[in-house]
Amino acid sequence: MSEIVSGMEKTVPYACGLVMETLGERVVVMTKESRIEPLDPSRGAVLTVFTGSEFIERSTSDLTPEGLRKAARELVKSAELAGIGGNIRIDPGEKMEKDFDVKEAVPNDSVSLKDKVSRCSEYMEKLQGMDGRIVNAVSVYAYTRNRELYVNRNKVLFQDLKRGQTVIQAVMKDGENTAQLHEGDSRQGGYENSVIPEEKFVSLVRDCGRILNAPRLAPGYYDCIFSPEFAGITAHECFGHGTETDMFLKGRSRAQEYLNKPVGSALVNMFDSPACEGAAASFFFDHEGQPASRTQIIKDGVLVSGITDLNSATRLGIQRTANGRRESCERKAYARMTNTFFGPGSDTFEEMLGSIDFGYYLTHPSNGMEDPKGWGIQLEGYLAEEIRGGKLTGNVYTPVIVTGYLPDMLNSISMVGNKSTLFGLGYCGKGHKEWVKVTDGGPYLKLKARLA
Repeated sequence: MSEIVSGMEKTVPYACGLVMETLGERVVVMTKESRIEPLDPSRGAVLTVFTGSEFIERSTSDLTPEGLRKAARELVKSAELAGIGGNIRIDPGEKMEKDFDVKEAVPNDSVSLKDKVSRCSEYMEKLQGMDGRIVNAVSVYAYTRNRELYVNRNKVLFQDLKRGQTVIQAVMKDGENTAQLHEGDSRQGGYENSVIPEEKFVSLVRDCGRILNAPRLAPGYYDCIFSPEFAGITAHECFGHGTETDMFLKGRSRAQEYLNKPVGSALVNMFDSPACEGAAASFFFDHEGQPASRTQIIKDGVLVSGITDLNSATRLGIQRTANGRRESCERKAYARMTNTFFGPGSDTFEEMLGSIDFGYYLTHPSNGMEDPKGWGIQLEGYLAEEIRGGKLTGNVYTPVIVTGYLPDMLNSISMVGNKSTLFGLGYCGKGHKEWVKVTDGGPYLKLKARLA
């Protein structure tokens, strides 16, 4: 690959190559059926050249030396036809040659498939026996391994990323009413991530039963406490997508107009970092060779940075961040989130609760969306619990929808919890729905929100 990159740069001002391989497996055990699935294996290379004015790429699944050389020759021809020249220069970064590896406390390959099925069956049967209203109990264990090699004139980088994920889900039925909830987590490592603590079983069955016959709440503008999970989806949607700087180039993000301006209360700090040790969306370098590091997006309420890919950072003349990511070698690189989260403050959940006369505690988020141009946001969740006189009443409502204008929501944050937590089950789509692994999280947040 180094030889091929060097050869292409005899014609073009900049070239690089990325080789990616994805392997994995999934074990699913449900009340009435079970299945074992290999994840669709993927292996290929993408070669990239920059002509001085534009990027051109070619991907191939032929990883033989001749196959790679052929792809390089065809790519250089395309560059010549497009025209080589321009005054934009690509920074190849500092010289670095290094291999990176995620360690497994319990290597996935050391555990038999029989034992993996047995553990999932144990979890399914345990869940099924906890409440007679459960009509389907589900337990899933998944393991993914990504091996990636990046080469440009200054870098030869290799990373071996491993990730384990376990999920339990309960589906309950009572007459005509049904409800479902899931619990679990995903982290870097191996089979050690198959363990689900007892408290997650208890909270899953309890909360699924609580929402089974719960009504809708009366729409209105309320004092709210967002759980760390709900804070996470808020971070992802509010200033995650809106600060991906390829959106700046397209004129599709209002955030560009507010760099170095207040967008929230002084209590708000938000980050994106693929360098969070052990987090599911972490890596050592992005798909454009940028070493992993933490980016602060909002500092004390002020929008201070976007998250970039190579193209947008170069054209906008801004600092690179480690956010150039691809779904596969057949997909383009975009500026993408990794682990996105609110930073902690100094308040406790009890203090937040005691400060609210009437409002709601929101937990178990399901999905969300944002309009980066208009700054509208919509979040959805499964459970809102009533707060009266500084205490949870036990009255719950489902589903709950949060809508509003981003700066209004962030400026209303008046208390921030003292511990920030990441949650690893998420994926994020963009472009033609290219999916990449993400996590999000934060502390408890007290704010005002419009609920329906």
